[in-house]
Amino acid sequence: MNKYKLVIVGSGSLGSIIAKVVAQDMKEKYDILGILSGRRENAIKLADEIGCKAYKSLSEMIDDRPDYVIEAASPGVFKEIGVEILASRISLIPLSVGALADKEFYKNIKRTALENNCRVHIPPGAVGGFDVLGASMLMEDGDVSITTEKSPESLEGAPFLKNKEFSKEKTEEIFSGYAKEAIEHFPKNVNVAVATALATTGVENTKVLIKSIPGTKSNRHTIKLKAETVNVTIAIETMPSKNNPKSSALAAYSVIGLLKNLVAPIAF
Repeated sequence: MNKYKLVIVGSGSLGSIIAKVVAQDMKEKYDILGILSGRRENAIKLADEIGCKAYKSLSEMIDDRPDYVIEAASPGVFKEIGVEILASRISLIPLSVGALADKEFYKNIKRTALENNCRVHIPPGAVGGFDVLGASMLMEDGDVSITTEKSPESLEGAPFLKNKEFSKEKTEEIFSGYAKEAIEHFPKNVNVAVATALATTGVENTKVLIKSIPGTKSNRHTIKLKAETVNVTIAIETMPSKNNPKSSALAAYSVIGLLKNLVAPIAF
């Protein structure tokens, strides 16, 4: 039986979940060749746990000729490595979808994938429903919005909030705009907004509202599409990842679901 070869870029919370689940539950279909991470000591630890390499460089990883590279690091890392991976005829599964809000980067990624006969598979991350959203947009144009509700702690460190104080007691609307602006201001919090935008009306047309809710233990995302003959509302509520409160373990499992679909005889 032929197996697909994987590499995981990123050794944090999400990369670790993906690596461990694939190594344990999907070993009949996938071999994890190695882990590449800017935090090499973390990469070595994770690689030792699942029995694979800890790469020292991107070129070393590319030399191993994986079939897929899973990016679970950051938008900056995706921008740094994405084009080179695709130019090496390796398909890519990026979690840091927010990087694609950059129009030039998006064009480069699309062109490089086309020229090298490979693909970029975008997982839904911590949201979903892209199938019905995409089908609705094929029927007719609609307005799309996404509202994200998180605790103040999970929003800490966002560039938009530098030198700004927001309530630790009252719910606040801290950002209202479009996906293109949102990912610039909250690069670790709203990859879901960019994924939603790419699946529907684009990053310059998809409205984004971010709320800070003191005391909440969950991350909530509500996507709404309104058109003439179809209205869609998708609501997702998840607990933040224990090791990374800015994200959700569901994002990692969306990659695992995508990997299962890639090899399933019947795919959804």
